[in-house]
Amino acid sequence: MMELSKESLREEFSKKYKDYYSTELFDREGFKRRRCKICGKYFWSIEERDVCDDPSHTKYTFFKEEPQNIGYVDFWKKFEEFFRKNGHDVINRYPVVSRWRQDLYFTIASIQDFQRIENGMMSFEYPSNPLIVPQICLRFSDIENVGITGRHFTSFMMAGQHSFNWPSEGYWRDRTIELNFEFLTKVLGVKKEKLVYHEDVWAMGDFSEFGPCLESFSQGNELVNSVFTQFQYTNGKVSELQGKVVDVGWGFERLLWFYTGYENAYEAVFHNELEELRKKLGIKFDRKLFHDFSMAAGSLNVDEVKDLGKLEKEVFEKTGITKEVYKNELRPLQALYSILDHTRTLLFAISDGALPSNIGGGYNLRVILRRAFSFIDEYKFDINIVELAGKIAKSLYGLYPELSQSLDTFSKVIDIERERYERSKEHAKRIVEDMLYKKKEIGAKEIKTLYESHGVTPEFLKSIAEEKGVSIEVPENIYSEIIEGDFAKKEKEKKIKIELPQLPKTEQLYYSFATESKSTILFVKENYVVLDKTPFYPEGGGQEADKGTINGVEVKDVQKAGDIIVHIMGENVEGRKEFMQGSLAEAKVDIERRNRLIAHHTATHLISATCREILGKHAWQEGSNKGFSKAHIDVAHYDKLSEEELRKIEKRANERLFNGIKVSVNEMERGEAERKFGFSIYQGHGVPSKRMRIVTIYTKDGQLIDAEACGGLHAVNREHLLGIIKIIGSSRVHDGIVRIEYVAGPAALDYFEMEDSQLSKLSPLLNLEKEKIYDGVVALKEKQKKLFDDYKDAVEIASKKIAEQMEDRDEYVIELDAPVELMRSLASELTSKRKCVVLVKSKSYVVCMSSSDKSAIDFAKSKIPNFSGGGSKKVAEGRLS
Repeated sequence: MMELSKESLREEFSKKYKDYYSTELFDREGFKRRRCKICGKYFWSIEERDVCDDPSHTKYTFFKEEPQNIGYVDFWKKFEEFFRKNGHDVINRYPVVSRWRQDLYFTIASIQDFQRIENGMMSFEYPSNPLIVPQICLRFSDIENVGITGRHFTSFMMAGQHSFNWPSEGYWRDRTIELNFEFLTKVLGVKKEKLVYHEDVWAMGDFSEFGPCLESFSQGNELVNSVFTQFQYTNGKVSELQGKVVDVGWGFERLLWFYTGYENAYEAVFHNELEELRKKLGIKFDRKLFHDFSMAAGSLNVDEVKDLGKLEKEVFEKTGITKEVYKNELRPLQALYSILDHTRTLLFAISDGALPSNIGGGYNLRVILRRAFSFIDEYKFDINIVELAGKIAKSLYGLYPELSQSLDTFSKVIDIERERYERSKEHAKRIVEDMLYKKKEIGAKEIKTLYESHGVTPEFLKSIAEEKGVSIEVPENIYSEIIEGDFAKKEKEKKIKIELPQLPKTEQLYYSFATESKSTILFVKENYVVLDKTPFYPEGGGQEADKGTINGVEVKDVQKAGDIIVHIMGENVEGRKEFMQGSLAEAKVDIERRNRLIAHHTATHLISATCREILGKHAWQEGSNKGFSKAHIDVAHYDKLSEEELRKIEKRANERLFNGIKVSVNEMERGEAERKFGFSIYQGHGVPSKRMRIVTIYTKDGQLIDAEACGGLHAVNREHLLGIIKIIGSSRVHDGIVRIEYVAGPAALDYFEMEDSQLSKLSPLLNLEKEKIYDGVVALKEKQKKLFDDYKDAVEIASKKIAEQMEDRDEYVIELDAPVELMRSLASELTSKRKCVVLVKSKSYVVCMSSSDKSAIDFAKSKIPNFSGGGSKKVAEGRLS
């Protein structure tokens, strides 16, 4: 099997550079192939030179004495006009949350819009050919670079220029570079002598597809990368793709930066917002200082350089900027750049349905949000992120109007995240102070753990340490390490615990709602049975499996292995006469269970659509279970659901049921389904196969309620099975995900009967009529609260009386047979005047408090050797071992 690597491909392509890199334009315009004496890369240029144009060894030289200001949207119009005139259709951006790719959470490149993966093979789904798209991409591997290098962003527009299926249609390398050259020289205004094309290689992570690429540079700035996806790698062999793809990613922020001539890309992208913020915050912008720094800042890149601190020092030496000037004048503005970038990223992400959390892609969002909060606090900036997002949305309205429509949700999310951040800061402060007090080492591992477990940002940690006069070294790539946390999903337990032989695909009878069949047994081993056709639905998509019998023996579970459906019997049937290979099998599905599962599955789709209507489009389905007695759906949401929200969801779902719904199932081509219904068809993370089974729910008058790609069983012409939906509970499964539990159809009737039965039992116990039980319990709770308040008052009075009668000492160790509440109150009373108190209850429980430098837990252990509790510097409690 051939081993592939970028290095080996680069070497191979380089040998045949005329086939992979040379173009008609290079010959016509006089570009010569050269090799960089520093990095060894090959490049093409008209100008005689011995180094390539990589910013790590070429200074930026495109800055203008008087930068020309042009807005983000207006510059896009120039780009759009050029390519429209040159035969390209212009399409709207795709979401930054990549719902159509199961292997990627965020959209990281424009070509990803059109990639679909099925059974490990990639295909393309494109609406036009050729086309351009103003695709916003999110990447989080360069967080430390953002604000410093002048060119790094966590969100940026990859202005995608794409041509598909060459040579049948579209265009290839010569036309690509012709368009590249024309745009760069005529629209961007680059002198052709200042253009440099670097040879390189692009490949998928597994090298399933790859090809040569030409990177366009000018005066130290990489402007665009033209990828020619030409080859595929399958079964250890390399072959040419039948339909080749041109994938050109124009770095729009860098184009705008080059065109305007500002000292860094942030000044070009956020010019108006920066002008307003600097005026408001009183931050001065010394253009000469930034010019000197930016000229050398291209070499600052965390992912390419291990010691950023050392590199910063070299930049200081080159520019003459002192560390003090950098800290006081450059760093605050770099923090401001980071805040603007992070706010824009969050605005796009939340607008497209992502939420900050501690899991998955949401983790990246929380990292940058807390980094922004940290900068605001560190520099005492009077910045409201919600207001800032409003200004960014307004400036981008002509290109991305959807951002303005999402500001209400954005505001709610940020407000809640700020509250959580403030709470975590207080908690974090105590933890860090305790670590510093105990002189524990705080290195990279501890910094990472403090963020993951307690939300302590590296900046906040450093500020607390400085307050205590302690210096902490924060690694330059700490955010990359944090982002690379353990998000690995637990592997699903395998329910089929035997090896299956080669068997034909099982005919699926359940989609025609069959509940019985006479089938042929193809395979039997232990308690596993495979039939040639089956009415049994296998577990999948959150729907539990059908149950029933085969030849009178219980079917306990049904699972799918590829195209084979495996019945897991309630007992070992291997060797039994009625289960011999080739024998006839009478399969019968439990109809009551089937109907309950159908009711719960269709109810899940209805609840899912209603959640998006009531909570917002971010309320994406993240998981579900449709069982016999109840069902649940997990949806993305930034806060715990209130009773009012739950009632609204329940009421709206039932209104739709009562007014009448129509459930349908249709096979559709993937592209047709995406165009007709959008990416919400991938609720629950459905796999985008070439042909998709789309389940739709319409109102009786034909309005679409929901459309999802789904392989489950639904109430097609059986809408009556749903009856009524009753929400029975809600909880936060984990950060950013809420679970709603509900019952529908026969299960709802069971639930109402159970509730009525419970009330009937409570009624005589409380001596209350059923409809008065709630008011009666509220009255009892109020009475109980009054009794408890009286008890607390009595404890406080008693502790004060006892304390007054005790002699004045610095330390106490007292045996006291009293309630724990009284022990705590007395200890608190005594430590308000003395230093340390240990109270022991019947040699079983200890309460210790300290108001001295000695920690309570240390004092307790010194006086009571067998104390095994825990605590802090001030308070310790626990049992005796």
